[in-house]
Amino acid sequence: MNHEIENMLTASEGRYPTRAELALLREWAARLDARLAAIEEIRAKEDVIVRQTVSDVLRAYPDFEQRMRGARESCTRDLTLVLRYCAQALLRGDARYLEETLLAWLATILRGVGFAPDFVADTYRTLGRHAAGELTPASAELLRPFIELCVARLGGEAREEEVA
Repeated sequence: MNHEIENMLTASEGRYPTRAELALLREWAARLDARLAAIEEIRAKEDVIVRQTVSDVLRAYPDFEQRMRGARESCTRDLTLVLRYCAQALLRGDARYLEETLLAWLATILRGVGFAPDFVADTYRTLGRHAAGELTPASAELLRPFIELCVARLGGEAREEEVA
């Protein structure tokens, strides 16, 4: 659940929601159909988005596949996982969900394995480019801030931006 809505529901236990709280719920619900459509579209295009991204990354970094056994499979697995978590965060309208459930952990793993921040950022920028090319503009725009958060967080940039 969206952390703002979850906090609001917890805060309003034992009383009726305020007008501001009801407005928050209405605003979130008003965007739900667009989010659901985007999720369905991302699911339908996942394979092509991930496959194109992996191909471009391995073409741009030819030594990666030689240095890391199972590079294509690992890259496919990780990109698929990230895309699915981005889609879940999009559905929830909650960047904090993405940060707390995946990015903090994955950033630690990527640093521990020794991946260069530029390589990681480029990989997730490429994912964003292919998602934008495969999805409708509306769905791509809903997904974009979550992919950008992945680029920033996994690529090692210090900033964290709030996305809706």
